[in-house]
Amino acid sequence: MRKIKMVVGAVAVGALIASCSSAQATLVNHPSGSSGVAHSGDTLALLTGAGHKFSIELSQVVDPAHATGNATPKHGRRFVAALFMLTNNSGDGIAGDANADADVIASDGQTYSPAHISLTECSGTSGSAYHLAAGKSGTSCVAFEVPTSATVQKVQFWPAAGGASKYGEWLVP
Repeated sequence: MRKIKMVVGAVAVGALIASCSSAQATLVNHPSGSSGVAHSGDTLALLTGAGHKFSIELSQVVDPAHATGNATPKHGRRFVAALFMLTNNSGDGIAGDANADADVIASDGQTYSPAHISLTECSGTSGSAYHLAAGKSGTSCVAFEVPTSATVQKVQFWPAAGGASKYGEWLVP
């Protein structure tokens, strides 16, 4: 019995450490439910990892998007921008980084993490980071690099890098 408890404890600690990582090479075990599937332009109600209420709208998907400076996508790929409008509906401030929270699913069945690159379509936004006082709104923009042969089918937003109880998902026409 003691051996079983030690194994279970070790697995739990490993899972906790993995879920705290901000790197998103692959998706970790995320919650099975969403607050609802939506389409671009729809607003969803979500909670931060600390339980603070906020609403989020996928306001636009720009495909293809254009890098600032001399950056170019890898051969056979293109940049895509996902622009979000967030509104803090709680009595406390919220903060996060959409680069840790967002991903896209393409027609090839693959999930793509943010590319961490500056796009011209993201100018005028706060970039991927957001810091919102109670009742305030702001924009966030995330860059992705996807194959030219695939179309973006879904954009997902996992608050607290997947640590929150619900996630948002939008279908992209």
